[in-house]
Amino acid sequence: MHKNILVPTDFSDDAFYAAKFACNLAIEKNLGIHLYHFYTSASAGFNEETESDEDEKGQLLQADLTMVEIKKQLNNLFPSVEINSTCSRGLLQEKLPKIADQDGYELIVMGTTGDSEKKSIVYGSNTSAISSKSPIPVIAIPNGHEEFNFRKIGLLTNFKTDEIETLIEYIHLIGDIEELYLIHVYKEDDVASEVNERLESWSYNIREIDGVKHVITLSDHISKDDVEMDSISEVVNLMISKNNLDLILVNKTRKSFFDRIFKPSISKEIALDIKVPTFFDKIN
Repeated sequence: MHKNILVPTDFSDDAFYAAKFACNLAIEKNLGIHLYHFYTSASAGFNEETESDEDEKGQLLQADLTMVEIKKQLNNLFPSVEINSTCSRGLLQEKLPKIADQDGYELIVMGTTGDSEKKSIVYGSNTSAISSKSPIPVIAIPNGHEEFNFRKIGLLTNFKTDEIETLIEYIHLIGDIEELYLIHVYKEDDVASEVNERLESWSYNIREIDGVKHVITLSDHISKDDVEMDSISEVVNLMISKNNLDLILVNKTRKSFFDRIFKPSISKEIALDIKVPTFFDKIN
């Protein structure tokens, strides 16, 4: 059976960037693309109590017409990729994991924000929810991300065995890792030499994995006196930026951390967005 990448879309620019990333990946891995659009009364501006059958037919027709245009644009850019599409009524968070559980899908590629000005459902929260429910891996693509590179890969590590499972899953789906950066953030009062010794020891386990060519260890601490380094997310984002990483791997025990990244920071009232694609492993 020909495998596909499942790509949810709300027809926003962000979703289109994710679709282009998915098409590039489809070419490399000889996969197809299945675009899915989910519409609701709220997203279309209707009240559930007053919506008629004609209203729903109008929503579906509009969605179908928009989907045709999206497919046309993608086909022009990626003529060798087989692209199918479906428009369906329902909530993305509820329906997408069930669809992903069907045979024929390798992974989900989706955006991290979306058409939030027009829709009551924000893509960022959906990305977080889908990554925690999906039976297949999810790659989240930041809005505006154009690069397609898998050379420098980062992995947040707390020295857990399921990190190895995540690496093996990624290598199976995407391919060998040229450079793997093990990222560990520790508390300000921890002894740096002890932390680095443990990190280096753990890296020997990672080096034994087939498909990992080079391992680089990165560590830094949270600093209460530095507003740029006073949380794990700030430290991680800084290391990602400094080392020009192409993609981040997130294992099961770290999903709660990335859930916070997708949401606004209460203390600073800013969104701590990861600026590179992020690979979330599947649920058990």
